Amino acid sequence: MERKKILIIEDEPDVAKLLAARLKGAGYETMIAGDGIEGVKFAHRENPDLIILDLMLPAGNGLAVLENLKLSSHCRYIPVIILTGTREEEYKRRAIEKGADAYFEKPYEADKLLDSIKNLLGEK
Repeated sequence: MERKKILIIEDEPDVAKLLAARLKGAGYETMIAGDGIEGVKFAHRENPDLIILDLMLPAGNGLAVLENLKLSSHCRYIPVIILTGTREEEYKRRAIEKGADAYFEKPYEADKLLDSIKNLLGEK
């Protein structure tokens, strides 16, 4: 069975590496993009099965990246999970409006995030 690819768009290297290690441990292939522009390019080039997106990013904030992905015919069907340190309800509301499939605040519970990933990828 082919491993599912997950693109992590996160500007904090430690957060991205820890998340990638957890996902690899759960059997996923991961890629990391350090900013929004790189993330959109990766999404178009690599066609990941799922994207985990931070909202506070250099070079294209997460909401703009989310909007860009959801307006793209190539990427619009890729599930996007928001994983952010911001606790503002306005961001959550806008992310869901723009098409985010799930929303987690940091610090997050790894098990809940993995359950959400499996659910969005149609895995048991």
